[in-house]
Amino acid sequence: MKSLLFIPLLFLTVSLSAQTKKKSVHQDLIFKPLTAAPAPKATAVIKGNVKNFSDKYWELAVTGDLTNYSLTMPVDKDGNFNKTINIDDETEDIYLYLNDDAIKICAQKNDTILVNWDNKDFKNTFRVSSSQPRANARLQTMISVYNYCHERFMDLMKSLNADKFSDSVKYEKINNLYNKEMMIAATHLDQAESQKLITDVYYKYADLLNDHKLLSRYDLEIKDTSAVGKKLNRQFGPGTYRTESEYAYKNSNTYKQFIFNYVRFSRVLNGATIQGSDWDKKLLSLNPAWYEYYLIMGNFRLTEIRDWFLTREIKLAFGFYPFDDVSNVYNDFMTKIKTPRYADSLKQFYAAAQRLKPGNPAPDFSLKNDKGETVSLKSLRGKVVYIDFWGVGCAPCVYEIKNTTEPLHAKYKDKNVVFLNICVDSDEKTWKNNLTSLKMTGTNLIAEGWVRNPVCQKYNITGIPHYITIGSDGKIVNNNAARPSDGDRLTTELDKALK
Repeated sequence: MKSLLFIPLLFLTVSLSAQTKKKSVHQDLIFKPLTAAPAPKATAVIKGNVKNFSDKYWELAVTGDLTNYSLTMPVDKDGNFNKTINIDDETEDIYLYLNDDAIKICAQKNDTILVNWDNKDFKNTFRVSSSQPRANARLQTMISVYNYCHERFMDLMKSLNADKFSDSVKYEKINNLYNKEMMIAATHLDQAESQKLITDVYYKYADLLNDHKLLSRYDLEIKDTSAVGKKLNRQFGPGTYRTESEYAYKNSNTYKQFIFNYVRFSRVLNGATIQGSDWDKKLLSLNPAWYEYYLIMGNFRLTEIRDWFLTREIKLAFGFYPFDDVSNVYNDFMTKIKTPRYADSLKQFYAAAQRLKPGNPAPDFSLKNDKGETVSLKSLRGKVVYIDFWGVGCAPCVYEIKNTTEPLHAKYKDKNVVFLNICVDSDEKTWKNNLTSLKMTGTNLIAEGWVRNPVCQKYNITGIPHYITIGSDGKIVNNNAARPSDGDRLTTELDKALK
């Protein structure tokens, strides 16, 4: 199952000239979309037929307000399939996991989307359509964008990360592909349905510029001098990304992904309300949970977008900051939130998060180790337990394992500490191969299925690496423990738990 979201894995006219804001600890984590579907606001149907299909199902993922969720699509003996999906906003993106790829389409309320292909000749037979002419035109445009730009975009990202281009060359490469993709997306610019597509393209490439620290110095620009090119430049002029957009919020998950990453790392939007360098100093004096909260509160004028952003951020913050800090932020925000569905979602999440409050009994679990033996948390009662939730495809996880965990384990080898390494993103064979290649010490366990696994659900593990310290009495010491690379901060915590 491919991961839909990549959030590099938080957050008002504020003076940012010094660019000395606190770095969020969230930014180098890998996140996994949740698999449980939210309560529906509306629905759409995906159905169709596949020929020469040997499996019993295929998979898809649907974007949502706060999380993405994955679904299996059962296929009957005749190759037919039919499923109703939930829609959060006016338009939702859907990723079809077919042909070893993720093919993006979208759906609106009451849409019926037809998908057909022959598994022996996917490239020449894959079709997506709708009986509604304008919806169908949009789907065909999305497939045209995918066919022409998807591989080129993936190659561009690899090249930008691997090759040492100057900033101006990087910008030209990004802007050139932006031009090609935008002009395809604008094929039916006279139709309202095309607005979602061109909005997606703009924020997709703004996000790429931002990833490479180019966004503050370069603007995306359409070079085509036709009426369409001029119209696109007027709509997405310099600095458009700094403006809140109610349309984009309701129709573009790409916009939501961009704005979440852009603002959470201390970037300012037009019209933000906290001003002056003195506020910079005051914000920097706060702990990270409060810092991000006030920064977000000051950045957004549109209440629903603010409520969406903070609901998502507070849920995320419970996985990384001290429980009491985030709990205080939560209590304050609950007096200000105006959007009922976000308030309800946050209340439900908070009730579950309280189970992991320091001092509460750690939820018990049993997992298999690399020898096929079952290891339970209960069996380790009487010892301090340090859990590392990691993944073979998680670069920060692997960095910690290669560079910091062995000395940590050696330091405590004669003390009453057990190091549990729980792999969440791999099958058993791949996991065991990596245990060997990484020369992993400690007790190695596997929780296959990640967010589907009961252990990950109990401990709310949607991002890795994630570390937890449990005392010898079986109670949670810190649900957001320090990393091995944090040195004294972690060893101080472990030493205190040993007393």
